[in-house]
Amino acid sequence: MNFRGLMSGWKKTPFHPQWFAFYGEAEALGEICGRLQGLVADIGCAESKPKGYLPLSADYLGIDYYSTATDWYGTRPGLFADAQALPLKDSCVDHALLLDVLEHLPEPGACLAEIHRVLKPGGSLTLQVPFIYPVHDAPLDFHRWTRFGLVNAARRHGFRVERETLLGHPLESAALICYIALSKSVLNWVQRRHILSLAAVLLPLAILLNNLVAWAGARLSKPDSLMPHGYRMVWLKQPG
Repeated sequence: MNFRGLMSGWKKTPFHPQWFAFYGEAEALGEICGRLQGLVADIGCAESKPKGYLPLSADYLGIDYYSTATDWYGTRPGLFADAQALPLKDSCVDHALLLDVLEHLPEPGACLAEIHRVLKPGGSLTLQVPFIYPVHDAPLDFHRWTRFGLVNAARRHGFRVERETLLGHPLESAALICYIALSKSVLNWVQRRHILSLAAVLLPLAILLNNLVAWAGARLSKPDSLMPHGYRMVWLKQPG
């Protein structure tokens, strides 16, 4: 029984335990990329999803680490490079994207300094990071930030925070973590052929009900910054 493969096919449906992590991805990429012009560097580009949401007038440069691109994603970006040492000239990039990448870098400050170096004055960095989220892509998962940590990092590296977005209401974050944990436990039971692996039959229905209740509850509640599952911010490089 290829339980993991089966669940991955439901990634964008409420039957999937990580639905809230993927919910609204297309709309978010449209919002992030829709108004960008000039040279856009997508650092840690993986499958280069943002490229399809950029205006035709924008120039896209996908950048990824060699082993990440070839071993994990089977892709060939426009440039193989380490995000902590970009082989680009100073002030040559109009906009940078760093989406769910910063937590995977041993020296995130070096990456932010490099992005500041290659951005033109007034250029933007859009970054997204997880907050309440399990260890993933181990062993290359090093950091988690609060909103305050991100704002502090922006200031220290010469950026001004233009926009902040919380990803996930507390109910959604709780549902996300709860059912990732339960799904991982069921997967372990299936692999061990434990009698509790029978729970796999009921798991999709339980996830569906849980996700729908959390989704409805979040929309019937006020926005709350207590426990988002992630953050998205737009930083501007300060002139001078």
